[in-house]
Amino acid sequence: MKILYVDDEPLALRRFRLIASSLPEVDMVFTCQSAAEALQCLRQNALDAVFLDIEMPGMNGLELAGELHRMDESIRLFFVTAYDQYALDAFQEEALGYILKPFTAQALQNALKRARRMRDIPRKTVYVQTIPVFDVYIDGELFPIASPKPKELLALLVDRNGSALSSRQAITILWEDRPDDSNVKALYRMTCKRLRDMLGSAGIDFILGGEGTLKFIRPQMFACDYFRFLQGDHEARAKYNGEYLAEYSWAEETNARLANLKHAPQENR
Repeated sequence: MKILYVDDEPLALRRFRLIASSLPEVDMVFTCQSAAEALQCLRQNALDAVFLDIEMPGMNGLELAGELHRMDESIRLFFVTAYDQYALDAFQEEALGYILKPFTAQALQNALKRARRMRDIPRKTVYVQTIPVFDVYIDGELFPIASPKPKELLALLVDRNGSALSSRQAITILWEDRPDDSNVKALYRMTCKRLRDMLGSAGIDFILGGEGTLKFIRPQMFACDYFRFLQGDHEARAKYNGEYLAEYSWAEETNARLANLKHAPQENR
């Protein structure tokens, strides 16, 4: 799981990181000292749970919770504080839990288990194929994407496996022969909107995160042969025949990495 903790006290951040890093279900821990940093972190990362201190200078934890919910309605929030009088306010912000300082590893682990149980279950099942070419399936049926650039943008986001993609990075890849001027920036904004509208009309926009032209996909919300390959899935690796997103030249670097992984000795995997 990828989790974030926000607290203005450096010592509290270090303690949280130390405890969270010891838990087997935690893959990555982000820590921020301000609301601004936290909002930026959510824009750039798909997070499984967010833990907020309440009493912070500037925007406090309760106000920050409201902003985070506006960015991501399904975000799973917990408050971590030394004061129990905020409990009612916390649950009015749709928090999943309220952890009093000083907390234990067991208390944090219980919160993470609850976050996992409360994870939104999409109404539609999405499967993304990248080997050998890019296609999207919804509830087992091929989802036809007629517009080439929105489709390529989605493939690029899948290739980044949850990492955020800025407009500059996307333009460099998707329009490599064009200058990064106002015209191509407008074209990219239109492509982002078309992708969002296209996924929304199909009822699967839950796989897409980010604001404006800063985008990322949420790997935990859909199945993908590429993700399974990276996780060591034997079926996905057997399916790989040397081609990955074969229709896109920018995927050659990832394809070379997959080839190396497939042919690496078992003990090095």
